[in-house]
Amino acid sequence: MASRLPFLRLLTYFGSTHHDDEEEEQAKMTVEPPSTLERVISPSKPKFPKFRKVNLPFFKKNLQVKDTGNQTSEIPLTFKQNLKEQHFAVAGKQLINREERLFSVKQDGVGSSKSLVEEEEDYEESLRKDFEELLEEVWLTVENSFEVQTENEKEALKQAVLVIQQEEEQDRRWEGVAEKECPPWRPRCCRQTHDSLLQNMVQRRMEEAKLDSNTDIKSSVQKEITGKGKQLKQDLLHIAEHVRSCYPGENVCQLYAKLYHQEFCAKLREITEYGLSDADCSHVLQWVNIHYPSILRRKELNGVIEYEQLEALLPSNTLEPLEEQCLTQIENEVQTWCLNILKEEKAEPELRDGCYFSPLAIDAIECFHGAIKLAQEMLGSCSKPQRITHQIKEFLNSYQDYLKSMTESYQGNTDALVKANLLCIRQLREYITTNQELFPAHLKSDCMSLLVSIKELCHGYLTKSVHKDLKGTYAKLGTSEWLKHSEHVCGELLEGVDTHIQKLTDLDKTCLQDLLSHLHKEVLAEYVRTLMKKKIKLGKANIQQAAEALRDNNQRIHTLFIEAGSRMDDLKDILESLADLLTLKELHTIELELANLSKSYPDFCEAHVCAWLHHRPTLSTAELRMIKETFSELREPNTPVETDHQEQDPLYSSRDFFSKVFVRCTAQQSLGHMLSCI
Repeated sequence: MASRLPFLRLLTYFGSTHHDDEEEEQAKMTVEPPSTLERVISPSKPKFPKFRKVNLPFFKKNLQVKDTGNQTSEIPLTFKQNLKEQHFAVAGKQLINREERLFSVKQDGVGSSKSLVEEEEDYEESLRKDFEELLEEVWLTVENSFEVQTENEKEALKQAVLVIQQEEEQDRRWEGVAEKECPPWRPRCCRQTHDSLLQNMVQRRMEEAKLDSNTDIKSSVQKEITGKGKQLKQDLLHIAEHVRSCYPGENVCQLYAKLYHQEFCAKLREITEYGLSDADCSHVLQWVNIHYPSILRRKELNGVIEYEQLEALLPSNTLEPLEEQCLTQIENEVQTWCLNILKEEKAEPELRDGCYFSPLAIDAIECFHGAIKLAQEMLGSCSKPQRITHQIKEFLNSYQDYLKSMTESYQGNTDALVKANLLCIRQLREYITTNQELFPAHLKSDCMSLLVSIKELCHGYLTKSVHKDLKGTYAKLGTSEWLKHSEHVCGELLEGVDTHIQKLTDLDKTCLQDLLSHLHKEVLAEYVRTLMKKKIKLGKANIQQAAEALRDNNQRIHTLFIEAGSRMDDLKDILESLADLLTLKELHTIELELANLSKSYPDFCEAHVCAWLHHRPTLSTAELRMIKETFSELREPNTPVETDHQEQDPLYSSRDFFSKVFVRCTAQQSLGHMLSCI
């Protein structure tokens, strides 16, 4: 009796779960319930107790309805039926149950009968084939992932994925069991097979990607990269839209992104291995830093692909030479553009809204800014392309040479060209100040200094004729005629200035303000220089008269320029202070006034003090020496002072006024001359 029990258990097991071809035959057999027999031969715990109770809750029950007259009963679908209906997860569960029952029986033993052993082996082989048939359908379904669109296709793929997850779980449950007691197909490693299959699929699709059909792209390298990039984009978007939901509890998009990333990396590294033309080099960098990141950061892929976790497309030892080649190419192009811009500037300037205009600055700014922004995008960095900004300094040097040559070799349209270029200078300056992040500090300082020099060159050209015409009027300042008829001399001066101002109406408004501010400072500087140059002594009778003339002239000159558009409002205090120095009687008040002048105008030096106080014959030698010593002590710490005005536009600053008042003699010579005259 005992020798028949294992066979009865096998019959019971396979009578209810064997494959479809034998199910009908087994149903005709009548077998006693095995529970009593099992208790007879298995009074102790089985060798593989963990499979006594199988609880895999994610399998759903598939039933078919059988009508038996007045009573309806539900009959579970067979393995073959589930497979045909693509209920892969349920079919897989059926096979797992058969696997667990079979190997539970094997652990208890089937005796030494050769026929029973052969019978068991037949059942094991049948189970193995069913597993193979199931997995074949699973892999075909996974391989069809890029054609998945309908709900039925998505459900089939989801069922295939559930089988893979079930098989992985079953592999883990067999861990730790002796090899002889495990099914020969365990571990099955379906996840590894799945990932390898996806890798082969991605590799094949990237290899078969069509060259880009854009006729504007001539290079075969660019066509290949673009074609593979488009294939990558199309496939990842398909995975995110149709396949992602078929992988419950997994982020399959990241897996696909990693596989496509590996293929794209390999292709780029192959392409860059033997060197590239400038155009192909730029194309590669555009894909590395612009196109490729933009694909993986699309809103459809947001949250499902973590781009930052992927390795760099190109290693640094490959990327850096490409970046250097790209920067060199852009620099050369910028140089060529700049030369062309200066050549085209020799044409006649046009009038826009009654003002002379040149496109030079706009063209140059578009050239520089476009090149810098392109380099930033292509290199994926804001710091590396800063070297391109050095081309702006080179351009400004060439620009200065061009304007200097033009103003020295006077031609009929020189005035118009200078006026047009004043607006260009201002536009270039505004570009640098509003894009400071593009320029290293030292380069910005150099460029701003160059622009100041260029502007002064143009201003000097336009004001040269003004000073030439006013030369005779300047000569009358500080003379007896000026003392007697200061209003007339000043009126003559202002009339000459106003005549020239009326000729500047074809200047841009802001440029006119700049030029008038410059002219305002120059006229007043020449006025003061002429007075300091005169070695006249003012007596007690006419010293007050001279001070009043200074104050009156100061008000009229200041009013004319400010109303015309000058922004040098700070200049109104200079002649007023010099007038006070003529009339102040107390020594300490003179010293205080000189100290204030030195503080407001750091370029006000001992030479200016000596030249101006020469007009004060009432000061003794000791007083003059004391004034000089006090001034030197008070002026010294003020020399570097610019802290409160560092951000002020130097064009509108009056602090350098006395640097334009040239006094030829040294401080010692002026003081010695002054003392000898007393």
